[in-house]
Amino acid sequence: MQDKKIIELKRKINHDDFRRQEREIKEKKRRQKLAAPTKKKRRKFNVIKFLFVVFLMYFVYTAFNQYEMLEDLNRQIEEKEKTKAQVETEALQLKSDVEKLNDEEALMEIIEKIAREQYKMVKPNETIYIDKNKNDNKLIQGIGIQEELKNN
Repeated sequence: MQDKKIIELKRKINHDDFRRQEREIKEKKRRQKLAAPTKKKRRKFNVIKFLFVVFLMYFVYTAFNQYEMLEDLNRQIEEKEKTKAQVETEALQLKSDVEKLNDEEALMEIIEKIAREQYKMVKPNETIYIDKNKNDNKLIQGIGIQEELKNN
């Protein structure tokens, strides 16, 4: 029985000594780390990080291009809507002109308007005043034939 107790005490002492020595070694390592100047670790080339950066750059480039394409398409849509609105107003005006063709008095007004604007016609006994200071051309715009205006 005493032998067992002696063996057990030896194990316990050995075990305590081992723990104490282990603590001392860890403490020495910790002190060395604190005292030693920090060395810069050389970074190794990481393929996964490189591929991630390449993918990220490609994603940003694609997103920017798509954003520009969307802006261009939105601009084109706005232009088309403006032309659509202009065409619709012109169509409404033409519809009203067609309705006026049925009314004889309105028809005469349209014919007179076309004769005055396009063919530069005047009513009989109507006096035309030309302001020479208004334009340097010898033919004032609105009087004369269009070809003569373009040639001069």
